[in-house]
Amino acid sequence: MPFRVAEIRDRAQRLQSALARARYRLRSGLDERSSIASLYGQHRLLRSPGVLRAIQRDLSEAYGDERRRLKTIFNWVAGQQIEAELAPLEDELRSWETGTTVVLAEREIPLRRVPDWIIRAEDRGERLGWEAARHRRIEEAAALRLDVVHRGREAVVQLGLGGYFEARERLAGLDLQRLERDATAILDGTEARYRRMFAAEAEARLDMGEGPPSRADARWLMGMRWLGRHFEIEPFAANLRRAIEVMGLGRVFDRSVRIDIDRRRLKDERSFTAVIDVPGDVRLVVCPLGGWIDARRLLHETGHALHYTHASAALSWEERVLGDDSIGESFGLVFDSLTLDRVWVESATGLSGDALEDYRQLAGFLRLYRLRRDAARFLWELELARSQRPGEQADRYAALLSEATGFAHHPGTFLTDHRRGYQAARRLRGWMLSSIIIDRLNQRFGAQWHRTGAAGKFLLEVLSAGRREDAAQVAPQFGVEGLTPEMLLTRVERWQ
Repeated sequence: MPFRVAEIRDRAQRLQSALARARYRLRSGLDERSSIASLYGQHRLLRSPGVLRAIQRDLSEAYGDERRRLKTIFNWVAGQQIEAELAPLEDELRSWETGTTVVLAEREIPLRRVPDWIIRAEDRGERLGWEAARHRRIEEAAALRLDVVHRGREAVVQLGLGGYFEARERLAGLDLQRLERDATAILDGTEARYRRMFAAEAEARLDMGEGPPSRADARWLMGMRWLGRHFEIEPFAANLRRAIEVMGLGRVFDRSVRIDIDRRRLKDERSFTAVIDVPGDVRLVVCPLGGWIDARRLLHETGHALHYTHASAALSWEERVLGDDSIGESFGLVFDSLTLDRVWVESATGLSGDALEDYRQLAGFLRLYRLRRDAARFLWELELARSQRPGEQADRYAALLSEATGFAHHPGTFLTDHRRGYQAARRLRGWMLSSIIIDRLNQRFGAQWHRTGAAGKFLLEVLSAGRREDAAQVAPQFGVEGLTPEMLLTRVERWQ
């Protein structure tokens, strides 16, 4: 009996929800062991080769919106077939991560908690010690991570969509060569400004006696622990909620969004948004580390949550949940850009005068650091994808990321930073689209757009489109022809 696309959609929706719930529980520290492989085992139908053929059959006869939806579901199901092949290895790796500890100076902590300790370490020698101890532990799983990469390549080729690089590009739905030029233009266009800001902010704030700046130093700067009382996450979250309500966007926090800012021993230090059911159940998760980084991540994930929960109910499931991650990323960046806004920061934190300006200078530098790191990560992921020997790319990763950011990256972390499906590309496109949205908000509602209901109404209109179109198709709606780095580079000049 041939597969029907309606049944495939239904099965895909159930699998996506189950995966989101399981990953939420694991990354939020509620579960200690990963069991993703068992979920794929419960949804074997989606792993059949006949599923992709059925979608392709309907694609050949579809037009307009239905064709776009079918392409989206085809790419997602193909991606899940790849992930299903890797799930046993990923379960092993995730379980190893949650069960592994790091020891330094007779103190033993979970591997996942090391970034927390680095951010809190006022003594530079101590944070460099924690970083080195973490690297030693990470290298223990290097062979397993490399096995994931090789098995992933085999799974992609087995789909029959061409060679590995071409198939990945097709499934991502991206013009990688164009984006490669954009990433290079961003690095070149911000080089001089970044070096000036690096000297004024990083070098001036770090004791360089222990050696050149490292990624541990970047983590410590992002904490801004010396401003901790101004950025305590509970009062900041309450302030953010009031501001969102002023804009007319806040009702989702009562109806659909659960904010998880609890502290747990095994909670992943990286923030994320889990989409279990749209619009009814979205989890916004931040692991509190203390300081500015908590506030920035909370703002960023709020943008993601608003994007999911305000998508129109008239949209299909794939238009609300799947589609181009670049769009959701752009809203995250729109909201975390408020960390540079003088009026917003003063009202939310109480900082004022010289302390406020000193903060804004550092926050602007750290935003540019993130942009350059995303651009460099994407260029490295391209090199990794093109390489016939991925296991030999560690030194290239360290060189490229270290040069772009000025902070030394350890070669042993080259696969811990790797995300399948060109997630760095999505972030880079999100940066470009966010600059267009912010520019339009400023033009229509002024620099304090975040304090007006009119801006909220405008954003509601934009958010309601969900992921119906990709980022390049959304840009012209704001009067910009295509997704290019020019407006982003112009905005960078306004960052302190």
